[in-house]
Amino acid sequence: MRVGAVADLLGVCPRMVRIYEERGLVRPQRRNNQRLYSFRDVCWLARIRQLMSQNGYDMADIARLISLPGCWQLKDCPEEKRAACPVASSPGKRCWDAGSGCRDRSDCSTCQIYRLAHPEEPS
Repeated sequence: MRVGAVADLLGVCPRMVRIYEERGLVRPQRRNNQRLYSFRDVCWLARIRQLMSQNGYDMADIARLISLPGCWQLKDCPEEKRAACPVASSPGKRCWDAGSGCRDRSDCSTCQIYRLAHPEEPS
């Protein structure tokens, strides 16, 4: 989806969607210098807006959460477990970026960051 469609779905102006990107809260794909937002991006932005309006978070709070280290660093995952993880070896990505490619979600339901990134999944 393009910026205008995302803004319409979220009930904000296109500039607000761009601000979310500028602040590092979302990283849409780009093609021919155009932003293309996925359904997951839209769900993530909707969750961010909910956290801001209902829970009192601001953009800086959300950015701090996003900047936290990946779960494999926090949990000190053993090397063999990281070797099987499609994200652990990808700099700049987090486990919740893996989507359905993540092979071990046994601990994800207790991860606050993962739950923020996947509001549509049951806990």
